[in-house]
Amino acid sequence: MLTRLARCRPAALALAGALALAGCASTYDDGRPLTPAQRELREQNERFNETIATGAVVGAVTLGLLGALLAGPRDRGTGAVIGATAGAMVGAAAGHYLATRNERYASREQAAIARTQAAEREAAEFAKTARAAEQVAAENRARLRQLEAQVRSGQATAAQLAAQRRAAEQDLALMDSAIGNARKVEDAMRADGVSAQAAQVGESRRRMEESARQLREALGQSPKA
Repeated sequence: MLTRLARCRPAALALAGALALAGCASTYDDGRPLTPAQRELREQNERFNETIATGAVVGAVTLGLLGALLAGPRDRGTGAVIGATAGAMVGAAAGHYLATRNERYASREQAAIARTQAAEREAAEFAKTARAAEQVAAENRARLRQLEAQVRSGQATAAQLAAQRRAAEQDLALMDSAIGNARKVEDAMRADGVSAQAAQVGESRRRMEESARQLREALGQSPKA
């Protein structure tokens, strides 16, 4: 039985890892490389969207299978139920808070534990996203100013400035998406009475909104080609 469990675990972890990391971008649409902060912003958005759809499901299926194997042939039904419940909690905590609201738990206590764990993880993830948004906004603003000066002095072309504007607009769209995600999570947490983590997510949302405002203002002031 332990041999079978050892064989299943890598496959299950590989599946979860593949789902979590699928689609993470490393370049802009035009092929230019992203900065670390730009990659972080994209990965956070992709991770949020991916785990809302698959996080709790993957956790439930994976640990449900492991629970059945651990329980043995005489009690695999019970083992699968225990494993699935634990898996949903792990999946939601490693995924995102909203996933826990679509799951069924064996008791209110288990539901509360799962949501608290997911809320703490969610608040930490949005804090990372806010830091990335601040850095991305600062990088774009600096690059726009630099290129504007270089265009005026003949050291850069209008096409280069236009490319940077498009890149900044892509980053701004990601910020707006992250802000929308944060607002949904914050509202859900407040509705569930998870006030401390809701306040943390709200603070991250306000930081992202300020970053987006600054970048939008810089784009508004930047000359168009």
